[in-house]
Amino acid sequence: MIVGVLVAGVLTLAGWLALRGRGRFHLSSAMAPAPVGAPSAPAIDVARVRMAGDLATQRLWRLAFGAPAQPQPVEGVHARVRELICAVLQVDSVDPNYFPRRPALLPQLLQAVNDPNAASDKLSRMIAHDPVLTADVLRLANSSLYRVSPAPIETIKRAIAVCGLDSLRGILAAAMLQPVFRASRTNFPRLPRMLWERTERAARAAELYAAHTHPQDRFEAQLVVLLSALGPLVVYSAALDGYSRAPRLTPNPALFVDLIDTWGPRMSQRIARDWQSSPRLVAALEKSNEESLSIALQVGELLGTLSFLESQTVIAQDERFAILDDAGLSGDLTDGIWRRLSGGAQNEARSPV
Repeated sequence: MIVGVLVAGVLTLAGWLALRGRGRFHLSSAMAPAPVGAPSAPAIDVARVRMAGDLATQRLWRLAFGAPAQPQPVEGVHARVRELICAVLQVDSVDPNYFPRRPALLPQLLQAVNDPNAASDKLSRMIAHDPVLTADVLRLANSSLYRVSPAPIETIKRAIAVCGLDSLRGILAAAMLQPVFRASRTNFPRLPRMLWERTERAARAAELYAAHTHPQDRFEAQLVVLLSALGPLVVYSAALDGYSRAPRLTPNPALFVDLIDTWGPRMSQRIARDWQSSPRLVAALEKSNEESLSIALQVGELLGTLSFLESQTVIAQDERFAILDDAGLSGDLTDGIWRRLSGGAQNEARSPV
């Protein structure tokens, strides 16, 4: 009898612990690397993550261009415009006006990352030479995505102390590239702004995922997300110029969605190569392998896109849960990253299945 009671008690305790293990975990768990010798994260099914990410990104494009939910055939004169745009994008030498210039400080930043002796003072001096850049870095460091304390961050040295070197390097790279995403076109001006907001969230999510799985990838995980976002801007510019040759023709939103979905990744890879990025970054942009940086990119983009879509009420919380389930990304790590993307807001805990 006593043995039976003890066994029942042990089984009850084990079940309780299992249920707790499936709930949300504290924010600090998502911020810190996994302990040495501990499993860093559940195994990732890259194909499932990629499929979920592609579907979510298509919804982002449709929102940005006001395209219908169901794909529409592109016919007649629009089909001829499409052929013209594709011809421009597939040549070896694309019009350099479409491509963003590499930020002048980016090589120095990459060199500092590769230098094991690089210290916070070196990074501080690099930023201090440009007051505008300094202001942008501090603004990002104080945003809800990065700020981890109630006290405002007022200096670069303070930002390094609070955010850490890897996070600040990513913030600096983002501040360098943000001007590229400022809308300057009359047609579909929402695209650059929405893409940037999604990219900010995706870069942070990729960094947090890398921090827990492969801490040495934290900066590169942010950088590869930023590079991935540049390709769609190139296609956007080329498509608008293609339509400018037929000024009486109203641009077709569905055509823009199709072009960016098809050509955006290729243009991102081309930019990365033109900017003399490392072969590892270029390979990660292909999203065709299971290397850690490629996985961080895909997980970051999926979480960043869902976070943005939910903020715009395009998807609801239940749909987000279902998408993450389909991608195989439900669990403590994803929940902790999501709370960080939500500015640390206390979302309702998801009930265990």
